[in-house]
Amino acid sequence: MKGKEMLSRLSQFAAAAVAVSFACCLLHAQTQPIVAPAGSVTRPFSTPEAPVGTSFQTKSGDTALARPETRVAPAVDAHYRIGADDVLTVNVWHEPEVSRNVPVRPDGKISLPLVGDVQAAGMTPTELKNELEAHFTKYLTNPVVSVIVAEIRSQRINVLGQVLRPGTYALIPPMNVIDAVATAGGLREFAKPNKIYVLRTLPTGQVERIKVQYNNVLKGKRGSENVILQTRDTVVVP
Repeated sequence: MKGKEMLSRLSQFAAAAVAVSFACCLLHAQTQPIVAPAGSVTRPFSTPEAPVGTSFQTKSGDTALARPETRVAPAVDAHYRIGADDVLTVNVWHEPEVSRNVPVRPDGKISLPLVGDVQAAGMTPTELKNELEAHFTKYLTNPVVSVIVAEIRSQRINVLGQVLRPGTYALIPPMNVIDAVATAGGLREFAKPNKIYVLRTLPTGQVERIKVQYNNVLKGKRGSENVILQTRDTVVVP
């Protein structure tokens, strides 16, 4: 009996030793670093770079803003010349104290903090942007300025007569007679489209009367001309 008990205890001890050895091997495997296969390339994780003019969340949870792009309002051509009474949005990156909406005065200038009065009329938004950056360089380090034409008030046309909403409207080139009539709400019931004409003041001061083949233009007939409007033109709908 004593021999059998001795063999049983030895068997239990051996099983325990095997279990402890297996556990140690498993623990050792879990603590070893993972080695990339030969020839593979590892890349550290980093926050993706934000596109120009967009915001993104940093690791700290703060919102950062990428460098803004200079742009023009969608309705305004890049070659648009700023005029008196236009309203501009001038934004200086990271300088909210000097960024604001400003009207162009009758003398063609705008007023901004630090730089004072700056000529704006007759310039494109890009030209004015460059001019403002040159002025702000005297007071700020590497200023980045954007200029947007928020409202066009300098170039206007009149639409009179048999339209739903006669009045004065902003001229957004290239704008033609059909565009002007549509902007004014369209023709009234008793309008005479074949007798529509445009009054245009020439540089000499004389007033030119330009006939418009309205129905022919709508039908796309050859030889019919849809008059392209100029500032201060008056569209008359009898």
